[in-house]
Amino acid sequence: MLGTIMSVIKSYMGTGFVTVVFLLCLAYLAFTERDKVKRCVFIYMPLVVIIVFLCPLTYKFYGKVSEDVTYYRLLWLIPVTPVIAYASVSYLTGIKSGKKKTLAAIALALFLAFSGKLMYTSVHMVDAENVYHMPQVVVDICDTIHVDGREVRAAMPEELMQFVRQYDPCICLAYGRQYLMGIYAEENDFRDAMIARDTELIGTLGTIREVHYIIVRPGEEFEELPVNYEEYARIDGFIIYKNTVVSTSV
Repeated sequence: MLGTIMSVIKSYMGTGFVTVVFLLCLAYLAFTERDKVKRCVFIYMPLVVIIVFLCPLTYKFYGKVSEDVTYYRLLWLIPVTPVIAYASVSYLTGIKSGKKKTLAAIALALFLAFSGKLMYTSVHMVDAENVYHMPQVVVDICDTIHVDGREVRAAMPEELMQFVRQYDPCICLAYGRQYLMGIYAEENDFRDAMIARDTELIGTLGTIREVHYIIVRPGEEFEELPVNYEEYARIDGFIIYKNTVVSTSV
C-alpha cells in the first residue's frame, strides 16, 4: 500500500525540480512568515494535505469510495504554485539591492523554466485544426453519426475517445475513459471482442449493448462484417459501421 502511494508521488513529481523548489519555499516561509492567516494557507494546509495523502488509512478509505487509480488527484489540493509564487515574491521583496533583486528573479525564472519539459514537445500537442482544438476527423465522425434529439452509442479507436464527448455529449462510448486508464469494468467483454476481432461476438454484444456505431482505424477494416452491422461511411480513412438492428430513430 505504502509502495503504491510512493509510486504515485514519484509520478506526480516528474523531474523533481519543482518539488524541490516547493519544499524549499515551504521551509523558507516556515522560518520567515509571521502572519497567522498566511501561515495557515501557505504552510499548515499544504502539510496537512501531504500528511493525509501519505496515510495508508486514507488510501484504504479512498479505494472504497472511489477508484484507486485516481488517488493522485488528492495531490492537486496542494497549492504548489501559490506557495512558490508567494515565497518567491516574499524573498525578492526582502532584497534591498535592485541589481541583486533582478538577478535573483531571473535566476528563479530560469530554474523554473528548465525544471520541466517544453509542453509543445508532447505528443498531445499538435497544430489546431479547428476552433474546437481537436482533430478534424473527430468532428467529422461525430457530425456523421449524430442524431438530433437522442443519444447514440459508439465504439471508437482509443486515439479518438478523449475528444468525442468534449465535442458531442449526445454520443456515448461503448468503452472510454475506464479502458484508457486500464480499469476493466462491465463492458470489458465487448472491448475484448473488439481486440480479438471476433465479428460474431462483436455483433451479438453490440446489439445487446445497443452500440449503434463501430468506428475502426484506416487499414483495420473487418474482413468479415460483424453480425448485424454494415458499412455506413468512410471519413479520412476511418470506417464507420452501423448496427442494422438497433434503431437510431427518435
